[in-house]
Amino acid sequence: MLQQSVPKLVFNMELTSAHISKLDEMSTILSISDDLTIAFVHCNEPVLRHALDNEIRQRIGNEIFIYDIRMDINSTNLLQNLRDAVHSDLYNAQKKENKKIAFFVFGLDDAIEKKNPKGGSEALVQLNMMREKFLNINHPLILWINSASLSMILKEAQDFFSWRTTMFEFELEKKEQIKMVADFGESNLRFLDKEELKERWDYYSRLLKEFKEKGFEDASKFSDWNYHLGMIKLLMGYADEALKYFEESLRFSEKSGDKTKTSNIFGVFGLAYSHLGQVEKAIEYYEKALVISRDIGDRQGEGACLENLGLAYSHLGQGKKAIKLYEKALVIEREFGSQHGEGIRLGNLGNAYNDQGKVEKAIEFYEKALMASRDIRDWRGEGAYLGNLGSEYFNQGRIEKAIEYHEKALVITREIGSRRNEGAHLGNLGLAYSYLGQVEKAIEYYEKALVIGKEVKDPRIINFCDENLESLKS
Repeated sequence: MLQQSVPKLVFNMELTSAHISKLDEMSTILSISDDLTIAFVHCNEPVLRHALDNEIRQRIGNEIFIYDIRMDINSTNLLQNLRDAVHSDLYNAQKKENKKIAFFVFGLDDAIEKKNPKGGSEALVQLNMMREKFLNINHPLILWINSASLSMILKEAQDFFSWRTTMFEFELEKKEQIKMVADFGESNLRFLDKEELKERWDYYSRLLKEFKEKGFEDASKFSDWNYHLGMIKLLMGYADEALKYFEESLRFSEKSGDKTKTSNIFGVFGLAYSHLGQVEKAIEYYEKALVISRDIGDRQGEGACLENLGLAYSHLGQGKKAIKLYEKALVIEREFGSQHGEGIRLGNLGNAYNDQGKVEKAIEFYEKALMASRDIRDWRGEGAYLGNLGSEYFNQGRIEKAIEYHEKALVITREIGSRRNEGAHLGNLGLAYSYLGQVEKAIEYYEKALVIGKEVKDPRIINFCDENLESLKS
């Protein structure tokens, strides 16, 4: 597929001095190269990639004609694409004008996903096998790749990679968005809105008070009621307060000897600590829950524990380990035909692929998760996946669309009363408006999000807003 348009930024992004220095090197190489020169440009963030592409075109556009090659899963043969290009009318027109030509290759990240019968990447096998034939392409060749592609190239196309002239690595000054996860366990409370949660809070609080006043102690009931009260606090975004109720629930559960209940409580302890940013402590509780679930043969409980462990390892940056855990959890969930559980697993797979820089794959999983949530009227899941789709559109440079999705997510989040998620969506809207250059509006959203972050004691929201506010106000 030849000479397809490359998406342009819809906002002005300020490149750093380090970016500019590397672009100077790129410009020099393109200017002095009179024959085949192969350079890899390693960049994970589509937003930054578009900005770099725009800048390099502005620098060399008068001197060099940039011929775009667009690869995808149905167009995996780069050499054939280049051969088609040098026989095209567009190419010949530039040659007649004695214009210098450079090929920019996009989409290798997608093309390498197609497997040959032996399970290897068809595109990378072709690169290795036909390496010398590229010498007939007497022009600079710039291949734009992400980290996942780089790992596969080093594994399956080492010969071609070693043949390169150079590699440029670009990183975005990290302004990470806050990803949403539908990590509230299997409680039916998650389907209730703000007012309904308040009603349940009053109901369980009243039951506990009445039993205590009458001197009754039912370990099983006290465990359940404290568990529900803790879940309501967690769903409303107050993880630190939820822990107090989970501790009471665990104390009564151990008295009653109900192992299934104990496993569930360990699981929600993990969720609360995860929301508070104490990931290692969360893993400790998830593993306790997993041991019990396996001991008593609770397959659904095992799946939930594997999913939560995946979330924790994802927070620690161990994406591959997270994906393996999510996939195991998804297999178990499909045994029971649970749309709710399947939606959560699909959404978290989307998060994992996002972490690897595979934006299109992340969007695919988020959309599947969104459909599953809507089918069963899971508003919390719907809000989470709308927000995550907004983040992916942001990563693609489609800022207006990102804002549209974050605003939809914010409406749902306010209806269901999740203060933590409300803060996260407000923070992401602040980031989007800052990239559009609407600084006052961005500051307004960050400040609202910061108030909520401090209220619910979420360090990720607090740090996110503090850093971005400091950047805008400096």
